Amino acid sequence: MNFLIIAVCIAVVFFVAERFHPPQPQPVFRRGIWADLVYAPLNILLRILVNFILASAIARAGVHILPGRFFGVVRGEPAWFQACVLVIVLDFVFYVIHRLKHRWRWWWRLHETHHSSIDLDFLASVRFHPLEKLIDRFIFLLPIMILGPGDAAIAIWSVTDVFFGMFGHANLSWKLGPLKYIFVGPEMHRWHHVKDPLLRECNYGNNLSVFDWIFGTAFVSNEQPGDFGVDDKEYPVTNILAQFVYAFRSPPRSDAERGESSDG
Repeated sequence: MNFLIIAVCIAVVFFVAERFHPPQPQPVFRRGIWADLVYAPLNILLRILVNFILASAIARAGVHILPGRFFGVVRGEPAWFQACVLVIVLDFVFYVIHRLKHRWRWWWRLHETHHSSIDLDFLASVRFHPLEKLIDRFIFLLPIMILGPGDAAIAIWSVTDVFFGMFGHANLSWKLGPLKYIFVGPEMHRWHHVKDPLLRECNYGNNLSVFDWIFGTAFVSNEQPGDFGVDDKEYPVTNILAQFVYAFRSPPRSDAERGESSDG
């Protein structure tokens, strides 16, 4: 319940901030908002079930499953230290799988739901195909089990994840300055959502931008991004049920389908 209250408070802050500092004005009831309002509770439910209930249970179970030298790397450390390690490790894992989502066709089919928002704001951060979110969270369970963080550290990571998720997608003109080399902000992440397939292959970081800078995938510009979304004209932008099904459509007749490769 505390997590839900914190998430709502963060959302309210960004909702108000977007009214005063937008890089480009857009209506409150922008395109796709009703679908995102359905995604929001679904996304939060999955986070609570996996991040808190399952992750905490897995962390405890690891004590009995794994040999001592492989488990509990941060166990016994202060909660803030555990949380920092958790954020860094899981962000690296996220960075790797995020790049694979843009390379492997089957994973892109799930991930394109997140890219389908035509108008970006803090609420667009919750638009994820449920199957993609489940796969992400289950992949995270292995490092969580090895690290063995406490419940407090998992809670801090979860709140951090929500904050930067909303911040990166927010319709805000705020810039992080030198902090952009550490954290993800809207000046970077909004470029990842542009419709142009060449431009959007950048800025894969979740909370941290450091891995983008290390591996040469960071991109920042003083210009404003162009159109957002996917370039599949048939994509059901506003219909959440159609989006669930559309991810399992037949393969394209050629590899020209946007954002996909023949590798997957």
